Amino acid sequence: MSCCNKVKNIVTGYVKYATGRKSKFTPDRIRTCHKCNEQTWMSTVEYVSWLTKNGIKVLKNFTELEKLSKLPKQEQTKGRRNLYCRLCKCFLPGKARVEDMKCPLGKWQRENKGDKNDSSILDK
Repeated sequence: MSCCNKVKNIVTGYVKYATGRKSKFTPDRIRTCHKCNEQTWMSTVEYVSWLTKNGIKVLKNFTELEKLSKLPKQEQTKGRRNLYCRLCKCFLPGKARVEDMKCPLGKWQRENKGDKNDSSILDK
């Protein structure tokens, strides 16, 4: 996936998340992530702190964040409400809403082939 497509997909996922739009495959993907050993829960402050700590590495490897060290493994608490993947570093409720996005472990199926409701927000 090119850098521009990845950025477009990330923005699309966040917009869909913020507006509550889901595709038919989104709940299955989120359930899969909840069961995965590579999921972690972080607050926005903790995630931004990790990004800042890895600063230049994040900028140099934006399209290949999987190459950086894993996010820390943390359990869900009142202050940690955001679900992330430790491997790809993505905010999963956003990523799970975009058909073209993939699980780095190959755990998501392409159940939604031909789902008319999954066009990019940015294409409209």
